[in-house]
Amino acid sequence: MNYRPVRSTWTVPVVFAVAAFGLFFAATQAKADCGGWGKNAPPSAATRIPFVTPSANAPFSHPADEESRQPATIVGLWHVVYTATYSTSGPLPVPVVPPGSFPFLQSYKTWHADGTEWENAFLPPSGGNVCFGVWKQLENGTVKLHHIGLMFAPDGSIANVFTVDEINCVSRDGKSYAGTFDFKIFEASDIFGTGTPLQEVKGNTAATRITVD
Repeated sequence: MNYRPVRSTWTVPVVFAVAAFGLFFAATQAKADCGGWGKNAPPSAATRIPFVTPSANAPFSHPADEESRQPATIVGLWHVVYTATYSTSGPLPVPVVPPGSFPFLQSYKTWHADGTEWENAFLPPSGGNVCFGVWKQLENGTVKLHHIGLMFAPDGSIANVFTVDEINCVSRDGKSYAGTFDFKIFEASDIFGTGTPLQEVKGNTAATRITVD
């Protein structure tokens, strides 16, 4: 595989992948305002936002069972909606905001008890639809995630590296979480995503737990 830096020119819809967090496996007993968001809390996970991919419009319906009534923890499988409230111009063909906001991405996301995270975005594989992260719990009942992944050029070479940093708060009943995300794109040679970003998108997360039954 050719790992040379390549400027992304593809026209895939909003491309985004996953990040994760430090190392923690205990249940997160989330507070009502989780870090003092209060009235400024992100939208609830029940908010219906169209899929980023053109072919998908239908909302999801997730069942509730005994599993979702266990002590609040982010460990498990989730359906996540990302809504952008800030963005700059760059490799991705997304609106520049403010003003306004736009649906950025939807994904299936798994938070593991060993402090790692995995995500499968609703995107074509060429858009970098699989990514990974590490997470840790913070003192105020929230969790912090750092996620990293790859984007690809039409010829299959690596076009860019991206990172996602999140702060999320699990609801008391453990059925949903909400928070914020910060997505950044870097040159392909910047394998840890620590240099100057080529583009940045920030906004809110809203997730609903997926259960066995």
